[in-house]
Amino acid sequence: MDWAVPQFSLADIPANLSYIAIAFSYYVRGMLWLRLLAVVGFVLETVYFGLIGSNLYTGIVWNLVFILINVVQIARLLWEKRSLQMPLDEKALLLEVLAGLDNFQIAKLLRASEWRTLKPGTLLTCEDKPVDELYLLGSGQAAVNVRGRTVAQLERGAFVGEVAFLTGKPASASVTIKDKAQVLAFPRSALKKAFRSDSAIASVVHQVLGRDLAMKMVQANDARG
Repeated sequence: MDWAVPQFSLADIPANLSYIAIAFSYYVRGMLWLRLLAVVGFVLETVYFGLIGSNLYTGIVWNLVFILINVVQIARLLWEKRSLQMPLDEKALLLEVLAGLDNFQIAKLLRASEWRTLKPGTLLTCEDKPVDELYLLGSGQAAVNVRGRTVAQLERGAFVGEVAFLTGKPASASVTIKDKAQVLAFPRSALKKAFRSDSAIASVVHQVLGRDLAMKMVQANDARG
């Protein structure tokens, strides 16, 4: 029995490169590289289909669909990777206070906040006045005053305005920055949007706010005693 010797043509080059790229996509561990190699493989295979000149429109169309899917996923991965390039101070603060959230969730919260440097005497909340933002103290100290009396001192990691945020009512106390401080300010609407996008974020933040509020109540009772 005679075996036919396969003939090699230039059209076979993109075909072989295509299968090599797809084979490597199964080997790499990083999802971004997997997607990139898959796109390269499908593009080369589409070129091969075009070069051999047969009626392979079905294969070409499906390859284009696969390419589009992978391009969309690559764009998503690049966007998520960019979102993780967070300022170290803000990231460290949120990871410290909101234990249980991952980097992507922390990035969502940072996009919903603004890092501010405040001077001594800055009023964060005013007793019996509406509060539009939730604050997280990153450095410095703040004094909590009720009816003109100091009932608590706040330091790094403490929230300000959580009662108003949780209840929707006016501030229950006035909070004033004592020395130069940095805070993360969360507008109510932006934070609510982050909660709707990820229920785990809402759950962790509400737990921490509840715990923070309980500690302040203990401090206030001790001050009255």
